[in-house]
Amino acid sequence: MLVNWVCKTCGRAIKSETKPSFCYFDRTTSLENISDEDSIKMGLFQLSKGRTMTFSDEPHWTITFEFPGDFKYHPFTGEKASAMLLGDKLIDFQDRIMQAVLADE
Repeated sequence: MLVNWVCKTCGRAIKSETKPSFCYFDRTTSLENISDEDSIKMGLFQLSKGRTMTFSDEPHWTITFEFPGDFKYHPFTGEKASAMLLGDKLIDFQDRIMQAVLADE
């Protein structure tokens, strides 16, 4: 079962069966488990398409990144990513929110 984890430093979320050791964006170690109910309240994975990947390391990890375009570090080893992922970035999400806010004024 995939569990929601959020980086307390940058706010990017990840879904994984086990707790990641590092944030996939800034490699910090301050990750917190977020319940399904709280993740809905926080809007995690609701406005971003996300992307699921399975890493072939031992053990095999299946991970869903909320903002795959921000993937820089392996969330379990902390090693620099050898490839970038296509997809939403947090900055793009923030820009869409601000455009919607400004349009309502």
